[in-house]
Amino acid sequence: MATSTVSARLESKDIKEIERFAKEEDLDKSTFVKKLLHRSLENYKIEYAFRLYKEGKVSLWKAAQIAGKSLWDIIALMEEYDAYLNYDVDDLKEDLKEAR
Repeated sequence: MATSTVSARLESKDIKEIERFAKEEDLDKSTFVKKLLHRSLENYKIEYAFRLYKEGKVSLWKAAQIAGKSLWDIIALMEEYDAYLNYDVDDLKEDLKEAR
């Protein structure tokens, strides 16, 4: 997998916390920051997918795809993200089409 460098300016207090937690995890700063970014991106994708689903812009199946989760994983997360099943015949047709 190709990698690129990304830089960001952080406050010194944030850098100190990163250094402290990286040390506690026995990781170098770079590896720890990658771990944080990966975890944050995963959470963001789930939140974004549920926002689109709640706004009626995507089906539950599509939300699962956006989040990078299985349909069952997304269903299991619905309560945590205060989402409710909005499912009608059109959604079923779309999900069946996507599943093919």
